[in-house]
Amino acid sequence: MDVYEVDAHMRELTPHQTKILEALYHVGADWASRAQIARAIGKRRLTPYDINILSMLARRGFVEVSTRPTTAPGSEFAYVYRMPDDVAAALQHWADLRAQIREERRMSRRPINLQEARHDY
Repeated sequence: MDVYEVDAHMRELTPHQTKILEALYHVGADWASRAQIARAIGKRRLTPYDINILSMLARRGFVEVSTRPTTAPGSEFAYVYRMPDDVAAALQHWADLRAQIREERRMSRRPINLQEARHDY
């Protein structure tokens, strides 16, 4: 995934979807359970809506999904999620570019040297 793909996807995400994506970014390359993701976004457990968001993020290539055995009653496996390093790098690059754009907009009139620029002809 490159920064242009990231930009296209990020423009479509809701704030809550972005919050879940950011939580997975901060987990690092480790696999995270649903319980860990819930804690990372300040919840006791994920809702069905949150789980749908994880599925959507996987379809879009932001995260990988796998299962691991569990001893929890009622299930033989638990879903785990992680963000691949290349996606994390693309997200970091995108965030850096967005910060740069915000800074450039803040400096609407930055100092210029017209005399020096004129001599470049």
